[in-house]
Amino acid sequence: MRTSVTGPQTVTVGNHHLGRRDQLFLILGPCVIESEKLTLDVAVEVARISRATGIPVLFKSSFDKANRTSVTSFRGPGLENGLRILADVREKTGLSIVSDIHTPDQAALAGEVLDVIQIPALLCRQTDLLLAAGRTGKAINIKKGQFQSPEDMEHAVKKVLSTGNRRIFLTERGACFGYGDLVADMRSILRMKPFGFPVVFDATHSSQFPGGGEGCSSGERSHVAPLASAAVAAGADGIFMEVHPDPDRALCDGPNSLALEKLEPLAARLQQIHKIVSIEGTVSSKEQLLGDAAESSAIPLEEKLKKIRLMVFDVDGVLTDGKITFGSGGLEIKSFHVRDGHGIKIAKRFGLEVALVTGRTSEVVVRRAEDLGITRVYQGVWDKKPVLAELLDCLNLRPEEVAVVGDDVVDIPLLRRAGVGVAVADAAAEVRMAADYVTKQRGGHGAAREMIEVVLKAQGKWDDALARYYE
Repeated sequence: MRTSVTGPQTVTVGNHHLGRRDQLFLILGPCVIESEKLTLDVAVEVARISRATGIPVLFKSSFDKANRTSVTSFRGPGLENGLRILADVREKTGLSIVSDIHTPDQAALAGEVLDVIQIPALLCRQTDLLLAAGRTGKAINIKKGQFQSPEDMEHAVKKVLSTGNRRIFLTERGACFGYGDLVADMRSILRMKPFGFPVVFDATHSSQFPGGGEGCSSGERSHVAPLASAAVAAGADGIFMEVHPDPDRALCDGPNSLALEKLEPLAARLQQIHKIVSIEGTVSSKEQLLGDAAESSAIPLEEKLKKIRLMVFDVDGVLTDGKITFGSGGLEIKSFHVRDGHGIKIAKRFGLEVALVTGRTSEVVVRRAEDLGITRVYQGVWDKKPVLAELLDCLNLRPEEVAVVGDDVVDIPLLRRAGVGVAVADAAAEVRMAADYVTKQRGGHGAAREMIEVVLKAQGKWDDALARYYE
């Protein structure tokens, strides 16, 4: 039985929520740390490109290449010095950093510095390595072995999950194709998607000819751009590329590395492709377009949405970003998004009831509710099940006529009892698993407005809502 989750799983690294359907991300850097200066120079340029394109970027370079073809191959500066250089990169550029480990004893020290620990493809079956990496609590990028099917990655995923760590990426990097060659099978992206974690495509290693050189691997870097483009079109959440200012002189994987000067136009092209895919969708059914409904449900999500008459929102982490600022004299500040407020007013105008149910008690919530005309406000409620029962009774509704939007585990009982359970994009992993729909937007950044629009579209009312603003 394949491991799966309900809706897309995102992984938070630094300030980025990676794996969102509307946002491509990149993992970039030279194959190995050749020198402190070259590593920082590449990182500075990569950071500039990230700012210019708006694409989140993780910086990757290896402190030790322990799986090279020849004993004489350049391996890098080693664990301690390499981690010091990578930490300096993060401090000076603000980029989150990625590197690979090869033995379980490297995990703890690497976990103190790295934002993402990478498991090399050749080691993706190594149980002790996966467990040690998972126990660090850091995000784990598991590269699929060239010798494995996409479905075989279930076991690698379960090994990391057994540590309680759900912060996982899966990376496709080509499959063995006879001797000294690889084939990039884009179906692998689709076949790993149901595991529920972001899927990355390694465009440079998929352009490699393993052992094709004299005591080293060769490759064809002209294949990088078309393979990366195809992978984004196939639904990859991220693209991994090794980049170098002078690939012909690179000390590792030069033949299949992308020239740094070609990175920015390619990144812009990949971003354009991703936007087209995210708008048009790569899935084939309406309920998937509406939010990847739970596979266990026999009723399409669109049919469930048509029945919704009441929308119940948590507050902290749903209508706000979860941050609370306390000032002197008991002053409390929360930040609400204007679009969410506008969406709630549209919902009420088109016949949807709205209720707020929150575990905290705050005068700010009362004021926001009054501003939006919400009269059903329940504060200081941690066990929310009785509130749902009260709402059903007083509004004469059935559970299938209610949609609940939450972000943390306290919301799960309500999500499971409602007709449609919704998690915001940055909700806890357990909440996303319990949800029928996971929003593209984060809590406090338009998630409520998005969900209201999804409901009204399913009910055929959204065009009428728009028409009022064109009169």
